Amino acid sequence: MRPSSKLLLASCLLPLSCLAQPLDTPPPLDLATAETLLLEANPAILQARSAVAGARAGMDIAGARPNPTLSAAVTSINPARNSAGGYWDRPMDSVLRLDQTFERGDKRELRLRAADRNLAATDADLDNTIRLARMALANAWLNLRAAQEIRQIAAESARLAGRAAEAAELRGKAGDLAGVDVARFAADAARVANDAVQADLDHARARLDLALLLGNRVVPDSLQAAADWPDAALPANEGKERPDLLAARQRLALADAQRDLARAQRTRDVSVGVQYEHFPPDARNTYGISVSIPLFLGNDYRGDIARSEAEFTAAEQQLAAPRAAVDGERARLRSEYAARAARLQRIRDVVLPAAERAGRGADIAIQKGGMGLTDYLDTQRNLRAARIEAIQARADLSRVALMLRLAGSAP
Repeated sequence: MRPSSKLLLASCLLPLSCLAQPLDTPPPLDLATAETLLLEANPAILQARSAVAGARAGMDIAGARPNPTLSAAVTSINPARNSAGGYWDRPMDSVLRLDQTFERGDKRELRLRAADRNLAATDADLDNTIRLARMALANAWLNLRAAQEIRQIAAESARLAGRAAEAAELRGKAGDLAGVDVARFAADAARVANDAVQADLDHARARLDLALLLGNRVVPDSLQAAADWPDAALPANEGKERPDLLAARQRLALADAQRDLARAQRTRDVSVGVQYEHFPPDARNTYGISVSIPLFLGNDYRGDIARSEAEFTAAEQQLAAPRAAVDGERARLRSEYAARAARLQRIRDVVLPAAERAGRGADIAIQKGGMGLTDYLDTQRNLRAARIEAIQARADLSRVALMLRLAGSAP
């Protein structure tokens, strides 16, 4: 085959080989990208946004004025009296009436004030829902980030333990290693393999938890956290009021407006009516005006007023309780941050380097016969535990730092 024909054949087969390759997996998901997906797809956030839309529609409802009422009636119909004329000349009373209610006591303004406070509280609820969702996302993302590294360590440890068990079995068959030692290698390999299976299960659970928070916009099997850990520096207190406290303050103002609205019900509304009447042949066209006011004989709105007072008191309590807890929560998180930072530093500076040196020394000593099998296996277990503890300590410190950023403060 000529060279040009070979090149042509290769160029034709290249797209087929590319199509035969599996699809690329999605890039690793960092925490910032995950927060963007969270805002777009999280079910709790979407529900809170719907509540805001409903509260915004409540402003239109509160500002609406009473509708006028148009009524038409035909009365005083006497079948015994006949008329040779048309319908309009027949001897019956035709009435056309228009009634309009005029609210008094600033009821519309009070409704608007209550609806505005409700909208502000619902907006704050949305912000708080986003805050809580971000906290849950930080936990889920960090759990996946840690589970990925623990899974790698467990898989590597299982592979090395399996090789050690196979080598021990060969040595046992050759007579260089006692049967009890071969059994110990096999038991340790089985134990490490079980740890790897558990790490796989924890990794799968972490994927599912994170995918659920993201509204299943990302397939759990392809979900992977980015390699970079989030910033674990101690955040400064920004002094921004926490949205749940803001929502509680707005609901207190809402309860106050509703209390004033309940009291305003005792201010009587006035209904004015205009009437046109046609009754041939006695009176062809007549007009009338009426004014009506309610009489508070059956309901004087005392129940509505008492309930609004109780709701105002409850709103006061709902504001006082979380306000006292915010500063305590921040103090607890700061203390926890200091403890987590000190723990991570000890593991990084002391525990993990010592475990790494002991592991390397144990590998050399076991080959030269200078260490017993039990001590060697203990050294390897300690090394695995130190590596996993370092990962968990790093995740815990990042978690506390993120919780502090989202903790807010009391006014």
